[in-house]
Amino acid sequence: MIKFFLYAFLLLGFSPLFSQDARQQLIDDAAIEYFQNAGNQATIFYGKQQEGIPRTTNHSYLVDEQHVKARLSYHNVIYPEAMLRLDLYRNEMIVQSPELRSFVLFPEHFDYAELHGYHIIYFQRDSLPGCPSTGYYILLHSENYKVFKRQRAILMHDSKLNTISNYYTFTTNYFLFKDDEYHTIRNKRGLLNALHPYKKELKQFISSHKWRFKRDADILIAHTIKEYEKLTGLR
Repeated sequence: MIKFFLYAFLLLGFSPLFSQDARQQLIDDAAIEYFQNAGNQATIFYGKQQEGIPRTTNHSYLVDEQHVKARLSYHNVIYPEAMLRLDLYRNEMIVQSPELRSFVLFPEHFDYAELHGYHIIYFQRDSLPGCPSTGYYILLHSENYKVFKRQRAILMHDSKLNTISNYYTFTTNYFLFKDDEYHTIRNKRGLLNALHPYKKELKQFISSHKWRFKRDADILIAHTIKEYEKLTGLR
């Protein structure tokens, strides 16, 4: 721990000597060494263990059922190689300990995670118009305007021939935060309506890339917002 804080002191005190990438690598290397030594004493391996899940024909996790290596910021501490998985059914971020036990991270201490190529945050509902519910969200865009993606797993039961089959279905919702208001984006038209007065220009921009909302929603929304920021002079 002393070595970890020594590195942090050096970075804060002599940051002009390091590039951004070099500073980040130094932090990550120090954190990896510390948490390898700390083992199951590290603070992320503390709290309730993940409850058992019903037997189902598919899984409820984001992308992969297995824990995968991710970069986690938790209680303002960076864990460069945490083993994570996001349960979309219970809305829980799960970390795996060196003893292969699964713990639920406390959402109030969760800053962000880089998991499966996504930047994941824990969003707290506020009182602004259209605000979505509290939970884990993928942050698709976060410059002048923010785009949030929420995925959920819903447990279903199917009874056939005296047998019961459990399985998950999934929902995906998109939210745009613009001008102190949240807009639920259900399709291309809804997105363009929220981005006046440049609907015509943005419609042409989307068509030029041959994007389709059902197939390319993540890319379509994020890049259209970036183009909107250019048109409004915010980039």
